[in-house]
Amino acid sequence: MFNKNFIFKLPITFVLGFLISINSCDIGIEPSPDPGILRITLESDPLDTSIVIVTNTFNVSQDDSLGVKIFQGKAYKDTVYSVLYNDIKSYKQEEITYNIIKRDSTGYKKYIIFESFVPPFDYDRIQFGIKSNILKISNFDITNVQSPENASFFIDLYQDFYVSENDTTEINVRIRPFMSISRYRDSYQFIPDVSITNVIYQRK
Repeated sequence: MFNKNFIFKLPITFVLGFLISINSCDIGIEPSPDPGILRITLESDPLDTSIVIVTNTFNVSQDDSLGVKIFQGKAYKDTVYSVLYNDIKSYKQEEITYNIIKRDSTGYKKYIIFESFVPPFDYDRIQFGIKSNILKISNFDITNVQSPENASFFIDLYQDFYVSENDTTEINVRIRPFMSISRYRDSYQFIPDVSITNVIYQRK
């Protein structure tokens, strides 16, 4: 005779077996690693303090300014990149202008141009846009400082570095402000002379 209790026992047995099989198998999903912080600083070369305009040499002073606009930072590994923001509270990229010949008590002012959470990873370069349009020095205004025609505003700085979970990697970038400016016909061109001077790893 057919056992009716078997009908009720079968679903319970199947569910228990299914749950046991889930608990005993590895589904291969690992937790995502925590991000680290990548900080990029920009500071002018302390030895680059004068410029020749026509036949006159001008030395930088406290009230002078050379505005440089920084934008669209990225950290690359080959063709894969992480977008960089101006600070860790930002969620969109912005264009910010810095006076790179502004002086403080120790010399040229040092700026943090990017500080952003990024995946813990090995990287091989940073990229960002940079342009200038005005220099004011010793009451002499140059209003026509611009990039050469058809030149890219973006620079690539190649440097192997890594970012670790919950730690901070700081990359120090140096620009030669006046060496970046050259006379061309009746105007002045801005061709940024920029390099990486140091990589600092800061553990939490």
